[in-house]
Amino acid sequence: MPADASSLIPSALDQLREQPEVVSAEVPRLLEQLAEVPDPRGVRHALVAVLALTACAVLAGATSVPAVSEWIADAPPHILQRLGIRLDPLFPKRLLPAETTVRRLLARIDGDALDRAVGRWLADRRPKATGLRGLAVDGKSLRGAAKAKGRKIHLLAALEHTTGLVLAQLDVGEKTNEITCFQPLLDTVADLAGTVVTSDAMHTQREHADYLLSRDAHYIVIVKGNQKKLHRQLKSLPWKAIPRRCHVVGGGVG
Repeated sequence: MPADASSLIPSALDQLREQPEVVSAEVPRLLEQLAEVPDPRGVRHALVAVLALTACAVLAGATSVPAVSEWIADAPPHILQRLGIRLDPLFPKRLLPAETTVRRLLARIDGDALDRAVGRWLADRRPKATGLRGLAVDGKSLRGAAKAKGRKIHLLAALEHTTGLVLAQLDVGEKTNEITCFQPLLDTVADLAGTVVTSDAMHTQREHADYLLSRDAHYIVIVKGNQKKLHRQLKSLPWKAIPRRCHVVGGGVG
């Protein structure tokens, strides 16, 4: 049986039943984006098909490769057909990718290219923003995940404040590499004009500010005491003379 869902993401099958008109448009767009990911292996199983099946399994709650393969093995024929997978009439499940195929592919795939493809798809389907749009840039090390020689996976991500969607992310290798990946990460976000980009003190860099301004974006950053000159300049500004435009009420901004 497929593994129980471990997140609040609704079942992909439920979405297909409840919103057929939405899914009929979303599936082709997802497949189109996944087709941009370079294929690192042979062609017995089409890359787009394996990636699409894996994505559906994760949406249904699978959190491991065995769970993904179990979901693929139990996927109904109409789901497989919607994903463009041709079935043998006599042995409809024969040509589905096995667990070893999924595992090898995920180990060899270009993770950054896959992130870009999924990010573009999410960006295309997100609700149209009203008012200011916020984008948070932050880095996190993944728990329980490692690459060769035990290297931890550290991702730098751009997350939309209102929707919670991760529109882009990069494997930066080490936390200290976040600064150099800031611009390449945001280069993959199509439209930053009018967006307020927030980040922690690590990204309080002149080059980052110049880059965001060049894309007509705004920014909110943190300045700590270790940036002595900038901290001193900011501290000397007449903050009390600046009119207050908002105030905090009950944990929210009023």
